[in-house]
Amino acid sequence: MKLTRTLVLTWATACALCTILWAQQFQFNLDHLAAKASDSVDVSLNSGMLQFAGKFLDGKDPDEAQVKKLISRLEGIYIKSFEFKEEGVWSQADLDRVRNQLKAPEWSRIVGTRSAEDKETLEVHVRNQNGKVTGVAILATGPKEFTVANIVGAVDLDSLADLGGHFGLPSMEKGTEPQKKKK
Repeated sequence: MKLTRTLVLTWATACALCTILWAQQFQFNLDHLAAKASDSVDVSLNSGMLQFAGKFLDGKDPDEAQVKKLISRLEGIYIKSFEFKEEGVWSQADLDRVRNQLKAPEWSRIVGTRSAEDKETLEVHVRNQNGKVTGVAILATGPKEFTVANIVGAVDLDSLADLGGHFGLPSMEKGTEPQKKKK
């Protein structure tokens, strides 16, 4: 009886893990950074949780209605973000461990920016299946910051910026460079 229960629990755990890993399109492998971080964000929203969260959005507000429509097609949003008190806590190997999973033909990098002055990078990768975008990966790093996000599901790239500021995703500017404040 005890062995049967153990087998059932093991099988259930394996199925749950497979479901989570299937939804999340790549492994973050960043748990070792959590203990070193001064601040961290860990978001794991499957489709059920996204639909539940969508119920709290005001469908009469045009911005919230757009976000509600966008999340109705998503299967999940997974984010790990860390801030550190000092530089050098995360390594290039940490970034490469994630980046190496985002390879062609499944994944394509569509944006890559680097600021030598601020030592910050941003990469956006998209996952294509049968000519449709089925996922987005965002990698953002700075000397004291490390963020990885995976948005899973049918993603309309033109509307992606509308998710900024919701579900732990950073606000994103549409169009060209954000306007600088005049002095």
